[in-house]
Amino acid sequence: MPSGTVRGQVATGNTEITVEAARAGAAAPGLQAALDVIRTLASDIGPRRPCSENEKRAAAALVAWLKERDVDADVEEFDGYSTFAKPYALLFGASLAGGLLQRSQSARTRAAGAGLAISSAAAGLLEGDLRRTPVSDALSSDRSLNVVACVPAAGPTRRRVCLVGHLDTSRSGAIFHPAVVPHLAKVLQIPAISTMALAAGPLIRRLPGGRALHAAALGGMTIALAALAERELRGTDVPGASDNASGAAVAMQLAAECAAVPLEHTEVDLLVTSCEESGMLGAQAYARRHSLRAAETTFLNFDTVGGPAPLTYILREGSATLNRPASEHLIELLESIAQRRPDLDLAPARATPGLPTDATPMRARGWEAVTLLAQGDTIPNYHWPTDTYENIDPATVGRALETGRELLRALDAEARRAPPPGC
Repeated sequence: MPSGTVRGQVATGNTEITVEAARAGAAAPGLQAALDVIRTLASDIGPRRPCSENEKRAAAALVAWLKERDVDADVEEFDGYSTFAKPYALLFGASLAGGLLQRSQSARTRAAGAGLAISSAAAGLLEGDLRRTPVSDALSSDRSLNVVACVPAAGPTRRRVCLVGHLDTSRSGAIFHPAVVPHLAKVLQIPAISTMALAAGPLIRRLPGGRALHAAALGGMTIALAALAERELRGTDVPGASDNASGAAVAMQLAAECAAVPLEHTEVDLLVTSCEESGMLGAQAYARRHSLRAAETTFLNFDTVGGPAPLTYILREGSATLNRPASEHLIELLESIAQRRPDLDLAPARATPGLPTDATPMRARGWEAVTLLAQGDTIPNYHWPTDTYENIDPATVGRALETGRELLRALDAEARRAPPPGC
């Protein structure tokens, strides 16, 4: 065992998990500790599919790691499901069925098809908005859990910051092939555009060339359903070292450092979510359960910060077709940090490759949030079996840690200058 490390065991059912990690502050400040957490999640536990036993084992291991560092951590259960194929197969299937019915010779059948396609589009818009998600709520029948903690400030609390990462992992598939990922945002527009075209099918079919456009929309929806099926049938659950053992490890290490040396006027919450990969279900569960507290919280989300790529802060949160700007205040702080610390290789990015993150449900509610993510032209090893501990870039993890420290210091400095509550 390396010098400065500790070993603990956590019982989960009939399984004992060995947790080995460096004490905060060993080697480069906190870096070795974060790397050991990544190794525990990605190599010792392995793929952590939403709602799986491995996801629960990982949560137990993280709680033990935090408690060893005097961080009062616990888990909060919520209902979820294992894959985003569940809601989207239902929505895409309904849209496709509605479009096919619109081609019937019967006026009544065509009307039923139009109603079905419109209902699918409306439900899809609600799901994408991430505030009211009736389809996801109806399908959430499995148990999952978030890891949560709170680190008090040294003095009177004038600000609250929540450090966020997710512990669950994705599944590979043709849509995440390394050759496709650089074009993922455009690929994800196919079902979105097809859904809207089929919802407007009765009108489109009356336009010149409308029948060909309607047929193209049917084809686009068929392709989307085939892609979902291919991912479920042929894809594999990936180790998720960078996405997102790295983000969970960085958030946890920063929380441990704040427990060792509390910020002056900033209380630090920790949220390590599950079911992010199946639809940000953990973040949504937290937002609903703690809405009053969360509305007064600044969320710093670390997602996929372990690959050999520049560290970016995301300017717009959401999907390829529905997104919102990140918090202007946080962007200004990050711009200042990037100018002052060129060694962090920190730069803005217009968006993620196409999928939302755990900061998106917070921005959907108007709360202050931003995501840090390592990406260049693409995200290295994104949702692919090569996302292993061996392919983690320690320098990127270190830069994410230091950027998080800089943000926490800047936010606490603002809190220090702010008048006490009630003044």
